Amino acid sequence: MKTKLFLFFAVLMMSFGANAQINSVALVGAAVGGWPTGEVGEIDVNQLTQVDAENWIIENIAIAVGPCKLRANNAWGGAGFEWAGAFPTAAGTSSGDISVPVAGTYTVRLNTTTGVYNFAGGTPLPTVKLVGAATGTAEGITLAVSAENTFRATNVTLLDGAGQFSIDDQLFGETTFPTGTLTGASDNIPVVAGFYSSVTINIASGEYSFVLIPPVSIVGDGVGGWPLGTPGEIDANQLTSTDAINYSLDKLACIVGPAKFRQDNAWTINWGNPAFPSGTATQGGDNIAITAAGTYDVRFNRVSGDYSFSIPTIALVGSATPTGWPTGAPGEIDAAALTTLDGVTYFLSSVDLTAAECKFRTNNAWDVNFGAADFPAGVGTQGGANIVVPTASTYSVSLNRVTGEYVFTDLLSATSFNKNTFKVYPNPTNRSWNFVSTSDKNITAIQIIDMLGKTVMTINPAATSANVDASNITSGLYFAKVTTTSGTETVKLMKN
Repeated sequence: MKTKLFLFFAVLMMSFGANAQINSVALVGAAVGGWPTGEVGEIDVNQLTQVDAENWIIENIAIAVGPCKLRANNAWGGAGFEWAGAFPTAAGTSSGDISVPVAGTYTVRLNTTTGVYNFAGGTPLPTVKLVGAATGTAEGITLAVSAENTFRATNVTLLDGAGQFSIDDQLFGETTFPTGTLTGASDNIPVVAGFYSSVTINIASGEYSFVLIPPVSIVGDGVGGWPLGTPGEIDANQLTSTDAINYSLDKLACIVGPAKFRQDNAWTINWGNPAFPSGTATQGGDNIAITAAGTYDVRFNRVSGDYSFSIPTIALVGSATPTGWPTGAPGEIDAAALTTLDGVTYFLSSVDLTAAECKFRTNNAWDVNFGAADFPAGVGTQGGANIVVPTASTYSVSLNRVTGEYVFTDLLSATSFNKNTFKVYPNPTNRSWNFVSTSDKNITAIQIIDMLGKTVMTINPAATSANVDASNITSGLYFAKVTTTSGTETVKLMKN
């Protein structure tokens, strides 16, 4: 009897401990205002109220057509902490999304023990659009519900011209911009061309707003040159933003030299700080001193002034690799990481691959990934197809981050470098390699090939030894095809 009571108590405590780990539940996704950004300490907006130890509810929430998901503790926790599946009810799982087919005002319930959720109600919401010449389309731009009576479109490019709001095909306008209160159908909103982080309308009060994302660029000798100051000049290196606060520019080629951020393609508002590769820029501050050439991803916060120049990590992932596809666990680090010296050309000197699929991805995340259907060489595109490796072998891999070009070289298909037949030294080298035949056979040709398969140098010594000058080639991994009267052999070389 004591044993049975102990087991019952243990199971009860385990169940209680599992439920106790869920401190909050929220509904997130494009259908309810947007997906979480992943920022540290972020709190989900649409929080459910806890009814008891396992039941949660949120009432009268406006939901648009689109995907959403329930998650616990303001984080992605996997099974038992995420719920998705069929609409309007299902026993939720951690995979996939809930696809809402009809916009409306819903009451959402969730049982965290069983995982069963339910969407009830669904009072139809009006169709709200921004229409007119300013949208550049005959159909206009549809706004999604973001809160009660509030509809919003984000990241919208508009033209100079007239605009009106259509609410269930009834037109409303006004004569003020970028904010105002709707009056009647006879008025047009005088929209100014630009890229807007949001266009918002409250259909109860009629209040609307257009929030412009001000252009921010980076200029200076270190990034292509200073502005000439000609009227209407547009800076070349424009950063992009979705919130008018955080700006980014990827694959920016930099040399050693000064640089600075500026707004509106003018010097009225500009930011700088001598620190590199990161710092906090101040209005009118000193130039950023770029001290190392490279191709960087640039990030800038227009409010705080924080900036960074970084070279992303790139790794090969997938079922073809020894570690398989990433699991999505927080803080996961991809094992098969490529190395780079300039932020453009990445290479992996040796990796064992099976006959399966793989792909390149940056910064241990899926935001930026490269793939294509071609093998052993191709041009990877963002979000492209998985690369299918047809034969298990040991490969060297290279990728150009700017062009997307990649090459897989089968190291076992070529004859190994036979140290009893040849010697090469020093390897790695700073200046040159010495090739020596130990079999008294003349070396007829030495071909130096880079990681992209391009021949960068060929010599024909017709002797038992040869010196190859590497001082004019860039640092990195190379292959040497050494040809004698008895055949061709291959050796890996490294230039420091």
